[in-house]
Amino acid sequence: MAEKKEYRIKVQGQLVPVSEEVYFTYYRMKRRETYLEERDTANGVFYYSAMDTTETTGEDGIPDLASPRVEDLVVDKLIAEKLHRCLAQFSKEEQELLRALFIQNKSEHQLSRETGIAQKTIHNRKVRILAQLKKLMEK
Repeated sequence: MAEKKEYRIKVQGQLVPVSEEVYFTYYRMKRRETYLEERDTANGVFYYSAMDTTETTGEDGIPDLASPRVEDLVVDKLIAEKLHRCLAQFSKEEQELLRALFIQNKSEHQLSRETGIAQKTIHNRKVRILAQLKKLMEK
């Protein structure tokens, strides 16, 4: 009578007995993985995981293009601080005009109706204030 062949695969350094089907499936998958790695090497494919160290993974070196750069955040913060300092130099009425037009998004016409000041006067004040603000920001 024919002897039944024992099939074993290495798992964590130990040989484990398995069925014939599991053995052939395992080694078919192992060979496929090896083939794909050989093909990638031949085609010059590079994996960030190849740069893994004990402290960090190679994927950590990939720049996140969706988030803003630190330099841009710092520049934005500095500009915002300068803008606040410049705005503080205007009178209370001028600040209220800017707040109504640019923060509350009111139109010149709407502001004219609310305050009783002519729309053309509001427009001229806005243009004058913005010109002054531009000069202050450029200093």
